[in-house]
Amino acid sequence: MKAWRAEEFGTIADVLTLQDVEIPQPPPGFVTIRVLAAGVALPDALMLKGNYPLVSKPPVSPGMEAAGEIVALGAGVAGLAIGDRIATITAAVLGWGGFAEYCLADAIKAFPIPAGMSDAEAAGFTIPFKTAHVALVHRTQLKANETLLVLGAAGSSGAAAIQLGKALGARVIAVAGSVEKLNFCKNSGADELLDYRTADDIIAQIRKITDGEGVNVIFDPVGGPLATDMTQCMAPHGRFAIIGFASGGWVQLDPHHMVLNNYSAAGVFAGNLTDAESRQTIADLTKLAETGAIATKIGRTFAFDQVRDAIALQESGDFTGKLVVQVAT
Repeated sequence: MKAWRAEEFGTIADVLTLQDVEIPQPPPGFVTIRVLAAGVALPDALMLKGNYPLVSKPPVSPGMEAAGEIVALGAGVAGLAIGDRIATITAAVLGWGGFAEYCLADAIKAFPIPAGMSDAEAAGFTIPFKTAHVALVHRTQLKANETLLVLGAAGSSGAAAIQLGKALGARVIAVAGSVEKLNFCKNSGADELLDYRTADDIIAQIRKITDGEGVNVIFDPVGGPLATDMTQCMAPHGRFAIIGFASGGWVQLDPHHMVLNNYSAAGVFAGNLTDAESRQTIADLTKLAETGAIATKIGRTFAFDQVRDAIALQESGDFTGKLVVQVAT
């Protein structure tokens, strides 16, 4: 089969090549899938450079999430069958990512594609919406009529957080860095839009929008100085969800400020849910998807021979929505 792989860490252009490798056979608890489409995510760029903690050594096989058809079952797999059309987080951290004609996936992480969802939409559904669900439901317990502030709101996880926040009954403030990105956020359902690059005093604007009360929950996949500044906008008993560091650095939290203002922070990682938590999360998200409350917002689709371009664009941050690679034609 054809698979995009890197034999050493380095830049995308230097190390990522299309190779001929054997179709993987599933070990116990795993399935082999014929990949139909694969989602692009920031960890794909990070692992190629050796900056992703879960991939400690080459070879590197990016493509963290995919949609496909099961072609083989490992021992002990129950509830799935050959021929099933599924969405899943792939075994990229084990060397079998989704930018390939076939890949492996942990059967626990695979689920039937919701009714009416295309291959491309399914390929970009799992990571953004599981991340948003863990952040807003499990970790910060966002409630109806609360105010949610979403950073990086024009990205895939930001768009998922906007939609899930609205589905939970919250008021959503989207923060992004251009008119195009803010229009995307509006179309995703955001109630209020703020451009952090042009706002004279974004903290004052947030306070005005919230009548001086501040925001109840912050969803932060960005980190860096912007996220750190946003801690000044927390309402009493607010919750700051730490998701990632797309800016290149984590948010810097001040325990003294947190204590005096009675807010808390919660780390968010959707990859270590218990089996029961994962099943419930997928069940909740599938129901919302089938009712039309949430949907993958695809920004651009790439051909299989354009994987390097797709990952490079993901790394640049100069896009909206979810980037997807169409693997099967």
